[in-house]
Amino acid sequence: MGKSGPKPKPFECQENLFWYLAGLIATDGCLIQNRKLAVVTSKDEEYLLELRDQLGLKHKLRRKVSGFGSSIGYDLVVKRVALYDRLTSIGLTPRKSLTIGPLRVPDDFFRDFLRGVIDGDGSIRQWMHPSNGRQQWSFRIYSASKPFLLWIGQTAERLWETNGILHMERPRLANRRAMYILKYGKLAAKHILTQCYYPGVFALERKRRLAEDCISTPVGWAKSKTVVDADGWRKWTYVHTYRTKTVSKMLDTSSAFVEMVGFHGDS
Repeated sequence: MGKSGPKPKPFECQENLFWYLAGLIATDGCLIQNRKLAVVTSKDEEYLLELRDQLGLKHKLRRKVSGFGSSIGYDLVVKRVALYDRLTSIGLTPRKSLTIGPLRVPDDFFRDFLRGVIDGDGSIRQWMHPSNGRQQWSFRIYSASKPFLLWIGQTAERLWETNGILHMERPRLANRRAMYILKYGKLAAKHILTQCYYPGVFALERKRRLAEDCISTPVGWAKSKTVVDADGWRKWTYVHTYRTKTVSKMLDTSSAFVEMVGFHGDS
């Protein structure tokens, strides 16, 4: 009988951390099929090192460089067949940017998965309203896959009675694909970020700080069309957060949306 190869190394971590990692890989990572690797990419070296330590790994980071030789980020390459197999079992696939759709994420861990998605390909923004001077917040999730964002929006609506809007950004060049953006406004953002960035949880520090600032911001109105869960949000302090118009230059100018699509429309 021939000698059998080495047994694959096990992969174990806390469940909430696994689902956070799954959200990261779904947005800012990839799977490599021929070597059964999972890769997480970030410009923040310290963040990846902390994630590596949290996962109980000792892998070195792989530095990514541009064609001019300057560093553009880092890869954490996880060589664990058990992790690769579990990620593919929930619906993740190699080369998933355009094909990713609904994943098999338990309701109890969807908040951890979504935190990974936000840390990977999300954006939390704050600005001052140009006319009423009030502090505004929003967060967005970006993806080239409409079904993936539809699933996230529908799941957030089902679990937390919170509604967002899905936009499509048309490509400026003919050889580019459309980008989809799932956006939540102030009260909906506050509600969802409260669920995702709970105390003691692992997260990208700069987005944790933004999330905590959003969560701590007083509510500026007494009703909402985007958060149906009135028992939850009505407990927050209601105040007018008026600021002078001298700060109204802090506008959210990142929007370039040209088409709106609904959660329940045809793909």
